Amino acid sequence: MKNLIVVRCGDNSLHEKWISPDANYDVVVSYFGNEAKFDLEHLRFFHPYKGSKWEGLNDFFQGNDFWREYDAIWLPDDDIDTDVQTLNKFFDLFHLYKFDIAQPSLDTRSYFSWALLLQNTSFKYRKTNFVEVMIPCFSKSTFEKIYPTFSENKSGWGLDFLWPQMLGREANIAVVDEVSVFHTRPVGSAGSGMGKKIISKKSFFSKNKELTPTDELKIIAKKYKLVQKVRCIGGLDNNGNYKEAEDVKFKQLYLYGCDTRLLENLKIDFGLNKLELEK
Repeated sequence: MKNLIVVRCGDNSLHEKWISPDANYDVVVSYFGNEAKFDLEHLRFFHPYKGSKWEGLNDFFQGNDFWREYDAIWLPDDDIDTDVQTLNKFFDLFHLYKFDIAQPSLDTRSYFSWALLLQNTSFKYRKTNFVEVMIPCFSKSTFEKIYPTFSENKSGWGLDFLWPQMLGREANIAVVDEVSVFHTRPVGSAGSGMGKKIISKKSFFSKNKELTPTDELKIIAKKYKLVQKVRCIGGLDNNGNYKEAEDVKFKQLYLYGCDTRLLENLKIDFGLNKLELEK
């Protein structure tokens, strides 16, 4: 299986930690910075392009065809701290379990928006209806269906709700708990996908209004009638047993293995923006 990483990155990118002759993947850098001082020799391709993450990715995938050689494509942010061994394992598991969309879980140090995405040590993976735009990985067949959506907006907000809806209920979507990565920057510190400056743009909200990521989410949600409800459908436990979300044992395992930051607050919210266990 051939794997590709395409990272939109600036001058403080962590992607150099991912590059090695031992990698089971190739790396493309789509660069929005001002002076690339990192190693360009061992990249599959270098793509200079100013703009947001999703503007740059849209330009790259629309303008190149060699990505079609690959069986899996991962689109991480540039502030993900991980290593080659971890990423090799992630791609191996991605193919082993035949995921349509998946992401590595976030480790206990990570800044996060969604508790669902934090590593749960009770599981090999948890099947979900949501993978965040921060670090999504796609099978080739899935990617060919969804990559035209990259032109929907600048921030990418809402795309992670749209993709599962496009694939339907039978899609194999998961958070991989066997593998975790460290999200190093506070959420929103890079402009929530828009860059440091939010671009002024007219919208249906009001004339000459600055279009925020929240505005973009509302626009795409209205356009596609998105159901913005994050759910965990089940999980493969560490003994290799798959358990449905309504199973009492699943709930026990989830609570047992969840991030200590959630347990300390004693506010495990199984609803929107956290985790929902009921179908």
